[in-house]
Amino acid sequence: MSNNCLDPISEIINSRQKAFALNDVCANVCSFATVAIDGTPRVRIMNLNGISGRFFELHCSEQSGKWQELKHSPAYELLLWWPCVARQYRIRGELEIMPQSLVEQSWLRAPYCFKLLDRFYEEYQPLGSKLQNQKLLLSSLNNLKIKYPSEQQVPPPQHLRGFYCKADWIESLYIDDLRVHERHCYAYIDDQWHHELLVP
Repeated sequence: MSNNCLDPISEIINSRQKAFALNDVCANVCSFATVAIDGTPRVRIMNLNGISGRFFELHCSEQSGKWQELKHSPAYELLLWWPCVARQYRIRGELEIMPQSLVEQSWLRAPYCFKLLDRFYEEYQPLGSKLQNQKLLLSSLNNLKIKYPSEQQVPPPQHLRGFYCKADWIESLYIDDLRVHERHCYAYIDDQWHHELLVP
């Protein structure tokens, strides 16, 4: 594997900034795959809370299946796909649990509607439980708006957890309109990224 001093993280951050500028609906999210306790695969869309160095920050509820799956097996794959800039990134590596104080600090920057939904999980029904109808959810959220009229008044939920996907393997795919794509693979070895160009 060759080393040409490329930094895939900087490229990902730059591509994401371009996606935001183009109002790409996928710029805020990622696909996150885990292994269920019975060994079967699971994948879902999650908010991507931030990227810093090799760390990709994600949050979830301890009520969720994904949290139980990660406790059972830390194996994961993160997929970033931004159609507006025609870039796909697959990411693997170590999993690190965030200190709870940092999770709460990050949660304070979340949109008001997300904070109310977290309160719904705690005060009404847990995540993933059977919902009678959508009207009940919306009515409960309106009640929470009355109870917490500003986002500063919404208390952090007890169920919220956070973790870092610490990348040590990244595969990039550059989509070309002519269907001849570029595929790059990066591995983090001995404190530096090593690069290979792959057949797409």
